[in-house]
Amino acid sequence: MIKKIITIGFLLPVLLQAQESSGGEHGGSEQPGSPPAFSSAWQAAHLYEDRENPSVHSFSLVGRYHGQYWITDSGEDQSEDWENRRFYIGFKAGIFENFILELQASVNDDFDPVYKGLYDAFVQWQETGGDLAISVGRLDYVYSGMERSTSSKKIKTMERSLLVNHLMPGEVIGLYVSGKKSDFSYQAGLFSGSIEDEFTDFEGGFGALAGLGYKLPLWYEKGKLRVEYLYNDGNEHNSAFKPYEHIVSLWHEGEVGPLAVGIDLTAAAGVDEVSDVAGLTILPSYTIGHNLLLGGDSLQLALRYHYASSCDDYGLSFNKRYERPVTSGKGDSYHSFYSGLNYYIYEQKLKLMAGVEYFSMDGVADPDEELQDQEQKSVDGWSFITGLRFYF
Repeated sequence: MIKKIITIGFLLPVLLQAQESSGGEHGGSEQPGSPPAFSSAWQAAHLYEDRENPSVHSFSLVGRYHGQYWITDSGEDQSEDWENRRFYIGFKAGIFENFILELQASVNDDFDPVYKGLYDAFVQWQETGGDLAISVGRLDYVYSGMERSTSSKKIKTMERSLLVNHLMPGEVIGLYVSGKKSDFSYQAGLFSGSIEDEFTDFEGGFGALAGLGYKLPLWYEKGKLRVEYLYNDGNEHNSAFKPYEHIVSLWHEGEVGPLAVGIDLTAAAGVDEVSDVAGLTILPSYTIGHNLLLGGDSLQLALRYHYASSCDDYGLSFNKRYERPVTSGKGDSYHSFYSGLNYYIYEQKLKLMAGVEYFSMDGVADPDEELQDQEQKSVDGWSFITGLRFYF
């Protein structure tokens, strides 16, 4: 509760500014019908712009805050808390003609100390009049799989599914290249296998990424099909990647009117004795309505079914959030069903979210104890999460 009060006190001036501002010089990316107060409040973070300046042509503050209350029950135990899930603050500068410099720091959940480490710190070059971009530095890994390829600023569920958390890296340090050619898109990356609070010691081997996408509507109005591959060399000092040598994701997202549907198939081969795993995610969403309470607002229903399986016993762990506080052990087959509502007050920039998820794991035991003395069991439960999310 103390953390919640401190956080709300820190953020209250930002929200009040959004209500009291009366207009702005810049139109920004304001959704038609949105109150001008929101546009001017968000434009306050845009501190400088002069396209004629050959050195620094723009400078903006950037940040993100996700605060949420959660409660989880497994039938045997229950836990609840308020969490400052993500809190980043930094800046973004346009330098020279084609470069962007961005740096964001991560703030500790309990603000003691305030500084936790770097979230991202990179330089990006963007081709003039083209789609080729090259980034170097500390990067958020939003490159593989349907859910992990979507920034946490725009995910439709309160948390990503189990297999995403089980397989995909968080932040990485290295080189990333992306681009488009006609209906095709492509990406590639080379990353250090080790990561620290700020940078890397380059002692953890390496990881490599390759991906290809194609505009493929299928039976939707618009859609895309993607296949992505992530390689980890399995270095014993690796700290940036999960212990899987090969990860392949094949996924498709399509939209028709207010309906969007995403389907993801992901499989991974474990390093050494780590079990191979695979999973399926189906994520439909439907926009229920617009302009409900405020101009430009909208309400969305989001659903998700997720299945994960391991080839060997005890190949899957419960989600660190928020299942492990109420259960323990590892299993080999996992199901979850999510249902939630997202109220977009100012597009993705300011929204309220809430969701409930049922989860079930089969073949559960504690592999760190004598297995002959244990009986495999099934564990199920549910989580409810609700919170505020915004970025600028």
